[in-house]
Amino acid sequence: MRKMVRRPGAEALHPLQPHQLAFEACFNASPIRILFCDRDMVVRDVNAAFLETEGFTRAEVIGKTLAQVVGPAVFERHRPQIEAALAGEAQSVVSWGLRRATRDRLLRIRHEPVRDAEGLVIGFLSMMEDTTDLHQLRQRVSMQNEVINQTSDALAVVDPDYRYLWANPAYARLWNRATEDVVGRTVAEVVGHEAFQDRVLPYLAGCFKGRVAQYAFEREGEETEYLSVRLEPLRGENCEIVGVVVNARDVTEEAQLNQRLRRQALRDTLTDLANRHALELEIGSRIEACGACNALCQGCNTALLLVDLDDFKVVNDLAGHAAGDALLRQIASLLRSMDPDAFVARLGGDEFAVVTGMVTETDATRLGERIVHSIEALGFVWQGECFSVGASVGVALLDQQAFAASAPSVQDVINWADRACFVAKEKGGARVSVFHPDDDEMKARFREIGNLQLVQAALQSGRFELFLMPVAPIDGTSAPWHEVLLRVLSEDGRPLPPAVFIAAAERHGLMSRVDRWVVETVLKRLAGLPDDVHLSINLSGQSVGDPIFRDFLLAALDAAAIAPGRLAFEITETSAVRSMETALELIAGLKARGLEVVLDDFGSGLSSFGYLRRFDVDMLKIDGNIIGNIGHDVVQQTIVAGIVAVAEAMHVKVVAEYVEDLETLEILRDLGVNLVQGYYIGKPVPWSQVYGDRDLLPA
Repeated sequence: MRKMVRRPGAEALHPLQPHQLAFEACFNASPIRILFCDRDMVVRDVNAAFLETEGFTRAEVIGKTLAQVVGPAVFERHRPQIEAALAGEAQSVVSWGLRRATRDRLLRIRHEPVRDAEGLVIGFLSMMEDTTDLHQLRQRVSMQNEVINQTSDALAVVDPDYRYLWANPAYARLWNRATEDVVGRTVAEVVGHEAFQDRVLPYLAGCFKGRVAQYAFEREGEETEYLSVRLEPLRGENCEIVGVVVNARDVTEEAQLNQRLRRQALRDTLTDLANRHALELEIGSRIEACGACNALCQGCNTALLLVDLDDFKVVNDLAGHAAGDALLRQIASLLRSMDPDAFVARLGGDEFAVVTGMVTETDATRLGERIVHSIEALGFVWQGECFSVGASVGVALLDQQAFAASAPSVQDVINWADRACFVAKEKGGARVSVFHPDDDEMKARFREIGNLQLVQAALQSGRFELFLMPVAPIDGTSAPWHEVLLRVLSEDGRPLPPAVFIAAAERHGLMSRVDRWVVETVLKRLAGLPDDVHLSINLSGQSVGDPIFRDFLLAALDAAAIAPGRLAFEITETSAVRSMETALELIAGLKARGLEVVLDDFGSGLSSFGYLRRFDVDMLKIDGNIIGNIGHDVVQQTIVAGIVAVAEAMHVKVVAEYVEDLETLEILRDLGVNLVQGYYIGKPVPWSQVYGDRDLLPA
């Protein structure tokens, strides 16, 4: 910038000189780039902003034509506006810069005519202002405004007097108003005075104290609407709260979906009865109601009747699952009709529950007997074939005796009914049993529950141990192997008899988890053993019939890459027949991987030879009851001989278990049995006694 300094002794300024000096100061100090050209379009003056931006010196600009300074392309682009300015009309245009210094910058360019004292145009000013930042800011503001106006979220700002300072269109639409009909009004005027006092004011007041609030409410109308509202303090420059930002969303669709999901979560999809979760909630509320009564209250007596169908599996196996589903729906309809005031639920499978109130033990027993007789008389017909089913009913009472010590839990009540139902089934089914804690049969059932808890604890803490039992060849050609057996360890580390936990685990659906542990553990340990080690693993009927377990097992075998001949799997004949299709798929998968399949407990009562053709197995393990007293029973010897003959015809080896002495072994050898096992061959021993502790890899 050029400085104008008055020399000492200089003459007084002419009246026009101060104006001239002021103009020059503004001209050079302006951030806007300015050129002054005469009528011949020759540059006569230029300010500092232009020189600094374009990188010129004054000598490179003054006296040059405008075309020489800015370049022919830029000059020709603006020539029409320049000529208009020389004709006396100011011109403005906004465009992107073309020169290197202004490329990608948005310029507002104004060509302003310059006149002399007589008003004649003697030249023009070209003023260039960089408006890129302002343009981008306006774009951002415009975009933000558009987003706020277009968003489905209803937004508003409320001042300390509870008046709306601002609202977007979505918020106004929420209350069936225009935006201008919301801004300036009080919240009470918009949402209603009652709603404001009861619902909104407490949250707003808390928000003005610095708390964030969030709540939901229903708004009644032609259709119920559900709104979710969030309130946040709006702070000023000094962090003081100057207002509250309101964000309201219409969550009607989500709320209705959640309601449907909650209803579905409490309903059994097959029968449309309540499900187990709903039953637990119902029993919980009954316990709470009874617990609220005093000791003399007689009106809180409630009974839970657990209904377990007898012979339902027969319908499923013979007529298919579609028939089984139809029967369950028919049973559900029947139970609904037994007591219109009762709460009826399906627990899963073929188990139902009925909860009824205001009853004595006699009333509950009579209702249970009516259920038993009605189901027996049902006469289910499917595709012209008639099936008969029965039911066992266990009753648990919520009476004064149930609260004698303390309030029972929901699971206590269900377990009571379950124990009573188990006793009814043990007595032959088709009857009613009422839970009494001092009953000997109930105590036995309680012990089974204890065994179940033992298995659950073992699964959680890993209190399992693998034992091995030898299987010895007696035909001179077969190879020996060890059968893997599972034992549960007590808390003091002693192995418990398998019968203690297997029955409980199978009844309560835990055997697949137990089998999974065994498979994973054996596969890890087998990797560290010699190549000639051959093991067999027992699979429970529950696992054989479970497609999920099948997929797990085959995937685990693929990952372990077990060599053919090192591992066999024993499945019982009964489980294979009951889960025929899944068992066939499992057997095929094992055989495809070069692993052997042993059909365990063969001849245990089913049509063994008829089913044998369908199972591609490598060995038959004769049921121990057939071996039993074979040394003195010609019939048993004949049965074994028949099994061996069929096995030889099918190229299948035969294993006999329960071999207790040399005499039995020799008879079995003479009958053509290939391998034997039993206490005479060797008792089950811990894994470490056979293969040492070095193979006990972490499970």
